[in-house]
Amino acid sequence: MIPLLTTRLCIFALSSLAMIGTLIVGGPESSFALDPLPRSPRVGSVQIPLGSYERIPIGKLLSNSTNYHLHEIRIAGTVRIVQTQIKTRGCVGPYELTVISLEDESGVVDVLDQGACGRNTSTVRAPMLTSGDHVDLLVLVFGATKTDGLGDSLEVFALWIERAQD
Repeated sequence: MIPLLTTRLCIFALSSLAMIGTLIVGGPESSFALDPLPRSPRVGSVQIPLGSYERIPIGKLLSNSTNYHLHEIRIAGTVRIVQTQIKTRGCVGPYELTVISLEDESGVVDVLDQGACGRNTSTVRAPMLTSGDHVDLLVLVFGATKTDGLGDSLEVFALWIERAQD
């Protein structure tokens, strides 16, 4: 009786170890194979998928820019204008500065992508965009900085750009 129980316990322990080993060796990629939804890379200082950030309407950002100062936020909209220029100062060498005019139903904001000098870590770069593209962005906001007597300015820098799923 005891040898039979011992044999069963050994077989159970070995099969459990084999399953655990398969999960460890297979890694996280194998566990995602059964998931039908695409996984977004982890972005920003919080390192969470872009869709996990609350989407802030551009109009709300413009009307409350001081509330978003030094915050990473998600905005989305349609690209209206893309302008790229070469800057020779402010970085190690010449770099591309691209301004994206982004519009949603509540307003329009200019988003800056500093190319090689910026912090946009996505594979989509601002110069790749064209008018009419729908995009989802993670941006860093510098809100309500004082200008030389002309009022407040808002600077919005791209940290991640994703083409929106239509």
